[in-house]
Amino acid sequence: MLRNIPNKVDQAMLKRIIDESSWGKYDFMYLRIDFANDCNVGYAFINFVDFVEARGNQRWNCFKSDKIAEISYATIQGKDCLVQKFRNSSVMLEAPHYRPKLYFTSNGPCPELAGQEEPFPDPDNQSKMKRSCENAEHVGLFTPNAGQHYRDEQRRRRSQYDRGTRLAALEEYDYEAAIQNMYTIPPH
Repeated sequence: MLRNIPNKVDQAMLKRIIDESSWGKYDFMYLRIDFANDCNVGYAFINFVDFVEARGNQRWNCFKSDKIAEISYATIQGKDCLVQKFRNSSVMLEAPHYRPKLYFTSNGPCPELAGQEEPFPDPDNQSKMKRSCENAEHVGLFTPNAGQHYRDEQRRRRSQYDRGTRLAALEEYDYEAAIQNMYTIPPH
């Protein structure tokens, strides 16, 4: 795990920075994003070795940031385990530039493709994917792949306490009809 990343660094910029010292020497990268602010949250999961020696405990030298790159042990280790975790994650339903990425390495099966993006495997466990989507909703994240329009609607709600209520669930289908039905007096 790479921590203390300046929040304005996007995935493409992080890849360029990492490639300065470790081109073709990592096979997985995921820069965690705060979708509400469209910025990273300050850390990334990267499966590499040489980068630690070249960039660990060094200043980032971008965006006038004083942050120092800090590298720590992540709970999930290795490309296979990282792929298994993220292939069934709701983040895979987000826009491509927010998703975890796989890259070919210079010592992998296709060294001529080193540094190029490798296709990410499709989900293999629909119940895990469903659970991930449900969890994302409950921890305050927005429904995956709902798009900017839906996220904007969520931000404009009149009360933050409406989330998780019956009315909020109905809103997904048709907010106006839900309100109208709640206040319409049925004929006697």
